[in-house]
Amino acid sequence: MFERRMLEFEGAEAARATASGMAAVTTSLVGQVRAGDHVVAAKALFGSCRWVVEDFLPRFGVASTLVDGLDLDQWKAAVRPNTKAFFLESPTNPTLEVLDIGAIAGIAHAAGATLVVDNVFATPIWQSPLALGADCVRLFGDQAYRRAGTLLGGIILSSQKFIQDNVHMLLRQTGPSMSPFNAGCC
Repeated sequence: MFERRMLEFEGAEAARATASGMAAVTTSLVGQVRAGDHVVAAKALFGSCRWVVEDFLPRFGVASTLVDGLDLDQWKAAVRPNTKAFFLESPTNPTLEVLDIGAIAGIAHAAGATLVVDNVFATPIWQSPLALGADCVRLFGDQAYRRAGTLLGGIILSSQKFIQDNVHMLLRQTGPSMSPFNAGCC
């Protein structure tokens, strides 16, 4: 129920709910990279998101480069032949910088990479990253949709192909899925 509602709200083809927002972050990135790959991310990230990019992914042979998210030339300069994904928050946490999602998506796609966007602050009410060119949108259910603290969860929204190729089996085999109780109460 939660996935159906959120994909309609965001305008996505497919969605997968996760046990937490950080489970959504990790799954959306880990599901599409392998040892030897490279990720480019904006420096201004929620602390745990930055830890995934800077500390967790490199443990598995995935290099990362952090850039000033407002500087499009830095995004372009950071691209390597093995770059598979770009990751950003907009507005950023904690500085509330608004990044040019469309332009950054263009840079990512020209490099053969995907763009994952954290849309927790703006939510689909104020911003639609998929419509701006993002390949995957990640939201925190616990922050964005149930401020009263009655729901802990996150969601990954994208095309059916992205979900099938990068998310579905990782969720199924490793367990960061949302509990049925939380998924049904939204």
